[in-house]
Amino acid sequence: MVDGAVVKPPRHICCLSPQLCVGSLRSIIGAGMANDTKNSIEMALQPLIGLPLSIAREAADMRVLHFGAIRPHRSGKGTVGSHALHIQCAWRLTGPGGIITGYSDCVSSSEPDGEPDPENWRSGNLLKVRMEEFMGDYDENTRSPIDLTGRHVVAAVEADRYGSVDILFNGDIRLQIFPDGSSTEDWRFISMKPEGRDHFVIFGGKVETQDEHP
Repeated sequence: MVDGAVVKPPRHICCLSPQLCVGSLRSIIGAGMANDTKNSIEMALQPLIGLPLSIAREAADMRVLHFGAIRPHRSGKGTVGSHALHIQCAWRLTGPGGIITGYSDCVSSSEPDGEPDPENWRSGNLLKVRMEEFMGDYDENTRSPIDLTGRHVVAAVEADRYGSVDILFNGDIRLQIFPDGSSTEDWRFISMKPEGRDHFVIFGGKVETQDEHP
């Protein structure tokens, strides 16, 4: 059974051997579940298409990216976009010249012979520096690289069966997110609605459901 529907083997599958029949059925179900993960991700992230990347933040080792017009947070503290990504797995940002920055840059110094400085909000590691260069501006109040020009606009979203996703921007820019564990949250997509938030979560490379992780 996949999503409440009974999956039957195609009529051309020979069931002379019970083992063969069961194996074929498992392959069919497995393919259906894999396609469901891919399709669910691409459908969930459709609202990003046409939106600019506007804010880049971090919380410990989690990367937080906001999309859409910047507005005050409903609490009155800080700012948000219309949608956000919270990334807790491996990721990288690429362009025509190669890797712009990525997860591992957070443990590299922005100085050739220096050490990362967690107390330096703006340039304490290479990731902070590269991300500000990419975004083009910096908000001192929220200590966040920002982009008010709308130059990096989402053009498409491509996912795979393991929870990975490529977010394609204009100018041949890609944000690539790739889960690399089986028992932790990888990333989540949040719709920042005035009345509350909607969350879409990838956990262990799969779409999380309330039944699996209450």
